[in-house]
Amino acid sequence: MTISTTGPTTSGVSGAIEAPPLGDQPTRGGDQKRNDPIAYVYLFPIVISALLFTIVPFGITLYYSFTNYGLLNFVEYDMVGLENYRTILAGGSEFFPVLGWTFTFMVLTTLINVGFGMLLALLLSNPNLPERNLYRTLLIIPWALPFILLVQVFTGIFNNQGPVNQILNNIGIASVQWIPNFGDPLFARIALLFVNLWFTYPFFMTVGIAALAAIPRDLYEVAELDGAGAWIKFRDITWPFLLSAVTPLIITQAAFQFNNAGVIILFTAGLPAGEPGSQWGLTDTLASYAYDIFYAERDYGLAGAYATVIFVFIALLLVVTSLTTRSFKED
Repeated sequence: MTISTTGPTTSGVSGAIEAPPLGDQPTRGGDQKRNDPIAYVYLFPIVISALLFTIVPFGITLYYSFTNYGLLNFVEYDMVGLENYRTILAGGSEFFPVLGWTFTFMVLTTLINVGFGMLLALLLSNPNLPERNLYRTLLIIPWALPFILLVQVFTGIFNNQGPVNQILNNIGIASVQWIPNFGDPLFARIALLFVNLWFTYPFFMTVGIAALAAIPRDLYEVAELDGAGAWIKFRDITWPFLLSAVTPLIITQAAFQFNNAGVIILFTAGLPAGEPGSQWGLTDTLASYAYDIFYAERDYGLAGAYATVIFVFIALLLVVTSLTTRSFKED
């Protein structure tokens, strides 16, 4: 197709401009989309894995939560509707004190783990710190050691005759029963928070170092030319960059800690007990208590109901925080 135009050109004469075919019209930058079948090939293993190891197990768990499936009803079980959920939400149920500690544990561990990791990142990113690469290597070692092994080591450290109590005795302080069977859970919770910090801070330290390294040095040079001090540079440059990189990780960390069970099961086993003879403990989260119901009481239906409740809480937490902070919004 030829379009004749008459008008001034660079040479002062009229000419004919041949327009490209309609099918060859370029799209505006970023709007062009290409349907590449190879993308589905790459996604196929992920979809199958999610289906087999996440969606199907959750569907089975949800189904059992409406039954009385358990050790006593292993072969023949009946649908009981919402009975398991009524048991969870009944007055005087252990669900509410366990839920309270679960939220407290989630908030404290998220603040402590992320805050300590970021503090180490700031210290180790200081170019004037001697042997900082050596410190980085040493501080990342807990991330590389086996989880179960370290938990057993910490169990011995916080034993009644362990090193912590020996140090306290040497400075004139009486020994502490860190994980009692009954009584005040304060020391057990402090020890649990410390052990959980040991496993988590290397990740946030590494992320913080990477985020700080990505900040353009020119910004600091311009700030220095304007007479900005250390605090102004941290407030207006370092902190905004660091926060934007870490906020999505804070959200996922909070969800992970809400669902954390491994360190509690292996370190405190939920102790001290919530009540004499009860299955739940004062350091139990909903996830660790659901584990006890499943493996100790063998009440699979009730454990499934707890798992479903945990899923609902985590889903709401992720949706609300993501929408509020807009951390996962693509710009």
